[in-house]
Amino acid sequence: MPDWLAYVNAHLDRLSLPEAESLQVREELAAHLEDTYLSLRAQGASESEAVRLTCDQVSSWQGLCRDILSARSEAFMENRVSQLWIPGLVTLFSAYVLLALMQFAGLRAMSSHPGEPRGIVLYLPWILSLPLIGAIGAYLSRRAQATGWRVYFAASLPALALGVLFLLISPLAFVLDPHVPLSIKATALAAGLVNWVILPGIALCIGVALQSLRKMRGAHS
Repeated sequence: MPDWLAYVNAHLDRLSLPEAESLQVREELAAHLEDTYLSLRAQGASESEAVRLTCDQVSSWQGLCRDILSARSEAFMENRVSQLWIPGLVTLFSAYVLLALMQFAGLRAMSSHPGEPRGIVLYLPWILSLPLIGAIGAYLSRRAQATGWRVYFAASLPALALGVLFLLISPLAFVLDPHVPLSIKATALAAGLVNWVILPGIALCIGVALQSLRKMRGAHS
């Protein structure tokens, strides 16, 4: 019987995929060709005829390469949406809608230095609710087969989004209003990062860790 994996390797030598994915594609295609060959032989075809008909299954190897790359690209985009952006938007929406509702209900922030830009501002009930929101984001991301940093990205998107915003506005803060001392501007930005990026990010990541522990316990039980 022909070595179908060697046959596939000879025709897909320029398949631009990571090594592990490329090997998987080649093995799957070789297995498909082998099944076709064996089926033809079982139907009474001679060896040479079965080989010819099996080889005719692929009319254009160049076109097959394009189809494989296109399918992998579409799968990658679908995975990115389901693993990152949908869970991330759920956490983003949940976190800030909850904060808005708490403020509407009369929640007041706790401040270490009221009225000063260096003050640490805490909406404590909101911060304490973020681990639950982070755990929900991690669950949704893992349910879509995400692992590693993707889970943390999806769960901590509320903090990451504000972190990006701070990076964008920081240069403007130092340029605008030149009468304000640079030390005060720097202190205000640092306090804002702690209030809206670092502390919420830690709380959300705690939720990811708690969801991981719950998943591990469920697997062992």
